[in-house]
Amino acid sequence: MKRDELRDMGLSDEQVTKVMGVHSAEINDLHSQMTTLTGERDQYKNELESNSAKLKDLQKNAKDNEELQGQLDSLQKQFKQSQDDSKQKIADIKLNSAVDVAIAGSHARNSKAVRALIDMDKVKMGDDGKLTGLDDQLTGLRDSDSYLFEEQPKDTSNSTVGGNPSGGSGNNDNSRDAFRQALGLKSE
Repeated sequence: MKRDELRDMGLSDEQVTKVMGVHSAEINDLHSQMTTLTGERDQYKNELESNSAKLKDLQKNAKDNEELQGQLDSLQKQFKQSQDDSKQKIADIKLNSAVDVAIAGSHARNSKAVRALIDMDKVKMGDDGKLTGLDDQLTGLRDSDSYLFEEQPKDTSNSTVGGNPSGGSGNNDNSRDAFRQALGLKSE
């Protein structure tokens, strides 16, 4: 979003500054979340690599020793459990990130307040990455707690003006051209 685009939409400099402030706050929040998630992902990758290396070393050393073979089996079970836990944590991170993005896209005034009212047990992420169960809850919150969401301006681009645009003063081309220009129409 650029200031010039907002000015072209007819917003004043004060309105542009306010919109940019809100936009920057949302972007900074999402950037912070992305940084946190990237760090967690890297931690899980390092943990996985470390566990894999330990298992390979143990396999080399435990070929004929029953005690070491038992330890190896135990470590393999722990490794499998660790992998399953990591997959679940990553799935949870993806779900939470997608929910946060959807809440931000719903124009919530306070995303934490909206998130607190969401029943996460009803929200699922499909294999295609799409959320189910969230849109219905957001719609319900919009109806029951509309103060949590910013009012979206209605699209008035198809509005028509009735009456005589020249004001009835005959054929005033300057007024008509100014009016057409204000509406973004081409002059005749």
